[in-house]
Amino acid sequence: MKYLVNGSLKQMVQELLMSGNDRKLIEFLHELQPFDISTLLTEFEEPDQLKILALTEPDIAAETLEHLDYDEQYRLLDHSPDEVTRSILASMSDDAVADLVMAIHPRQAQEILRRVPKEDLAGIRLLMTYPDDSAGGIMSLDYIAVREDWNVSRVINHFRKVGGKATVTNYVYVVDPQGRLAGVTSLKEVLLSNPDTLVSDIMYTKIVSVPVDAHQEEAAKLLSRYDFVALPVTDNDGRLVGVIAVDDILDVIEEEDTEDIHKLGGSQPLDEPYMSSSLFDLVKKRIGWLLVLFIAEGFTGNILRSYEDILAQVVALTFFIPLLTDTGGNSGSQASTLVIRAMALGEVTLKDLAKILWKELRIGAVLGLIMGMVGFVFSWVIGGSQAVALTVSITLVVILVVSSTIGAVLPLIGTRFGVDPAVFSAPLISTIVDATGLLVYFAVASRVLKLG
Repeated sequence: MKYLVNGSLKQMVQELLMSGNDRKLIEFLHELQPFDISTLLTEFEEPDQLKILALTEPDIAAETLEHLDYDEQYRLLDHSPDEVTRSILASMSDDAVADLVMAIHPRQAQEILRRVPKEDLAGIRLLMTYPDDSAGGIMSLDYIAVREDWNVSRVINHFRKVGGKATVTNYVYVVDPQGRLAGVTSLKEVLLSNPDTLVSDIMYTKIVSVPVDAHQEEAAKLLSRYDFVALPVTDNDGRLVGVIAVDDILDVIEEEDTEDIHKLGGSQPLDEPYMSSSLFDLVKKRIGWLLVLFIAEGFTGNILRSYEDILAQVVALTFFIPLLTDTGGNSGSQASTLVIRAMALGEVTLKDLAKILWKELRIGAVLGLIMGMVGFVFSWVIGGSQAVALTVSITLVVILVVSSTIGAVLPLIGTRFGVDPAVFSAPLISTIVDATGLLVYFAVASRVLKLG
């Protein structure tokens, strides 16, 4: 939008607010996207925020609020005139209201539910019974469902009655008399068919659905795999209970990727954006892993102490410890990152463990031979001894084979015991490989240099 490009959006709205010309302000707000209005709201004080929200069409205002955090949503709804709040809540999807009331204080939630239309309460309370990270927790109840014995004319009439609030309109879901999902057809197919055509004649029966209690990541994978716009959600008896739209899945992907990135960095996922998180929260999320890694690194120190006699005999060995441990840690981190990503995309599972092990053994061996030759020349120049250079070279080969294998296999083994693969992050893999690499280094040095 040109106003955003020119950076004058706030100024123009401010002038309209000061002029008192509500009609022009309403026309101006009508031209904005909900995200733009949500961004705009953060630029004003509460009285102006409430006026902007009140002058925005209820359905646009409802979508605007969904771009704000839950505390802000509640504050604006609670401080708005009752009729404004009720009209916005009536326009919000059931899943958006359910997410809001579950994220705020129970007393605040009751205030919100008190203003929700009675006909929407049952659906909202149903959504509140499912875990946040399940398919049921992110599904919408606003979809088009018809009976398989209806004709196209009846489907179109039904769409006109209930389609206004539907969040998923690309697909028309077909159910049997017991409410079980029987098929699906597209709105395009419906509109192009003869009015007397039965839905059963144009529906597609090979349906891909997700169980209501499945993890949200499973739903994300299915939508991504089949390039659907929406995915039906069914209960244990096959009854259609909701639909997950692709925009909900985009939020899930962002949430899951953010969580994995935090874990890969050796930190617990944040509950709020970084800038909104308090100092105490940031410390609490990071201190756990730091303590674990600190204790683990203590074992590395004990290994060095155990071999201090060898280091005293050949001081040059000390020079290459950081090189070896860092190289092994980097290799292990590379392998773990690739495998964790492949697991997230559904490319590999625990049953592929043997194949992955064999593949990483070969990759590690090739990398080791290349790095071993480079390491031999480098350490000979630095250390001035062929024996030390040979020790470093052999250790590099072994470390890269071991680190690649450990980095690739640990995430898969972790899933077998219900541990998130992302927990096997770069810091943890590096710490394990450090200790393993030192043991290999001193074992090789003892034999090549004939030290005891």
